[in-house]
Amino acid sequence: MGQNTQILLDKLKEENHTINYKKLVVPSSMRSIYWTYFGFPASDEGEILTRIKIVCILCNTQIPYNCNTSSLRKHLQSKHAHDLLELESGSLPRRLGVDHKEKRAQKRVKTHSAPHISTSADKTVQIEGDINLITDPNITFQSTHEDESSSDQNVRVGPGIGNENLVIIVPEENTNSQMPSVEDSQKTISDAIAEFVILDHQLPDVVEGKGFQRLIATLHSPYEIPSKTKLERELIPRIYDTIKESVKSLVSCHQDEMGLSVEEWNSANGEYFITISVHFQQSFNPVLETKVLDTLHCGSEMDTAEWGNVFDVFFSEWDIKLEKITAVVTATTKQEILMALAEKGLILVPCLVHTLQLCANAYFEQPEVVNILYKCRSIVAFISHNNTYKAKLRIQEQMMQLEENTLRMDYPRVWTSTYVMLEQLLIRRNIIISILNTADIVERDKFMLTQAEWKIMEEVVMVLEPFKVLIMIFSEEKTPFISLLKPLLCQLNNSHMKAKDSDSESAKNFKSFLSENLFQRYNDPKVNQLLQTATMLDARFKLLPDANEDDKNIVSGCIKEMLIKFMDEEQISNVAEEQSDERSRLSGMKFLLGDQCNSKNGMPAEEQADLEIMQYQSESVAALDHCPLQWWAQASAKCPSLARLARKYNCVPASASPPHRIAMESQVLFDLRRASLGPDLVEKLIFLNGNHSVNESVFFMPK
Repeated sequence: MGQNTQILLDKLKEENHTINYKKLVVPSSMRSIYWTYFGFPASDEGEILTRIKIVCILCNTQIPYNCNTSSLRKHLQSKHAHDLLELESGSLPRRLGVDHKEKRAQKRVKTHSAPHISTSADKTVQIEGDINLITDPNITFQSTHEDESSSDQNVRVGPGIGNENLVIIVPEENTNSQMPSVEDSQKTISDAIAEFVILDHQLPDVVEGKGFQRLIATLHSPYEIPSKTKLERELIPRIYDTIKESVKSLVSCHQDEMGLSVEEWNSANGEYFITISVHFQQSFNPVLETKVLDTLHCGSEMDTAEWGNVFDVFFSEWDIKLEKITAVVTATTKQEILMALAEKGLILVPCLVHTLQLCANAYFEQPEVVNILYKCRSIVAFISHNNTYKAKLRIQEQMMQLEENTLRMDYPRVWTSTYVMLEQLLIRRNIIISILNTADIVERDKFMLTQAEWKIMEEVVMVLEPFKVLIMIFSEEKTPFISLLKPLLCQLNNSHMKAKDSDSESAKNFKSFLSENLFQRYNDPKVNQLLQTATMLDARFKLLPDANEDDKNIVSGCIKEMLIKFMDEEQISNVAEEQSDERSRLSGMKFLLGDQCNSKNGMPAEEQADLEIMQYQSESVAALDHCPLQWWAQASAKCPSLARLARKYNCVPASASPPHRIAMESQVLFDLRRASLGPDLVEKLIFLNGNHSVNESVFFMPK
């Protein structure tokens, strides 16, 4: 038993004694709301002097502490009913008597106890001689309100026999567990709420909502919830600055090729933005890294020259060299942006997900489809807003063993949601017709689909089905690279979009329209050559099954030229390094034998290139589910220079959207949340949301 405990024990053994105290202190482990108006007597340094009694802050009444909060509530109910009502209704007051100087003094106090919340006081407490002392730490007592666990103190108070208090003296060696300070715990809570806002694309004013405040109150947390202003002006900017420095360092240190993506989107109030991301592979890690860099507002009057200046500033800020950019994946229709990037000599590859959206939108705007979509949306809205017809639909779905709650209104910005709406209406065709026939509808023509219109709906779903499968493939890929584009586009053109004899005239027209609309977006010669090269350097498609022999020879020749150029540059770099090493002292072996021990490979670069290409072609075709980055990581020992060249093309994704956002539900949810962000924080929140995995601990770093 330590000296402090012995002193306390001697004091407690006195029949009667008076304790002078300067503060009332509540350990932070005691989280009940009733502790708001009570505290333990403590010294000026915040050390608790006794746990035998607690003191009411409102009236200074001293109450025996029985290790639960029932006596606290009983006192408030009897003496301070109005304050109790405010407390239990969620209107939590601030701790009384705590000024700014006192708060600063609390932060400077360093003790071995757990964190405390204290209130200034200067009074005495009278301890009566009704105490039983037990020094065996193995004795424990059950309490009905043990949120007041006190592992940070040497004294534990439990209910005794009759009206007596029972004090347990615990040996000091069992009380050395370190607890975080109040300041650290408060900061952790604040940063966790900031992280919640960031990861879920919430508006900072969510913390002012009654539902959120009620949730926090239910947790009985003693810590202050950060305000909207603090989130906007302090917490989020601090996290943003920290992670931005981390991303900047990562990007500027990367010396190899990289890809960029530009994604256009619009907010709920109609403002347009573009988000720019960078994609690259580190040589030691077979994973494509993606980092969101910036979100820029698209002014309606900005021309090509202005966008050129904007991109100059962007490249300078992030230390990105144009010659290191393999290609830019574009998901925008703004010609000024596209022209500004093209004028810098960059190859622009259309984002496939965005391209499919544009094609589907153009398809849905066809005269024969527009009216059908209007009726379909009217039907879904009519049933979903009428409980009677909604119940009929559910009953029929159960009888037909159909999945419930799948017939929903579409979200036009995500074309797959429109496809699913049409598909689900077709599945429930007879149910829908039955409901509409029995419904009391004034404007029946607004809802009723003719037989011809049902037929067109079937053709729309049939024609768009390959597009839907394509979206599913992309969402399931860990990283959909541009090497996928050529094989998939060729398969669509040669098989799924090809008119069949069994197709109706309208179906043939639909296929022809979509095929032309899709493939004209990838008909740029530079884009075509880039895609062909990337495909040949993907071990899954290296045979180019959809290309003719002339195209294969052209692509193979281009790869060989690039490989020779790369080897020559590497050789020049090695010579420069050797010349700098000549200043160092020669080894004895090299001095004696000279050129006879020259280890340089005398094979010309062209022959080396031929050997690596032959080695690559001799390898078995990789399985379709094999990641090309991992394949090259394993094959780099056999084809080191070719593996290095492949990294140039494997840093460009086929979509500006990451795979986890491509699926319909994820795409709709993300778009809705992103559109709701205010202009003041949109850049920071999108940046942090996209880069939250850069350094997970950064949200909880000490200030």
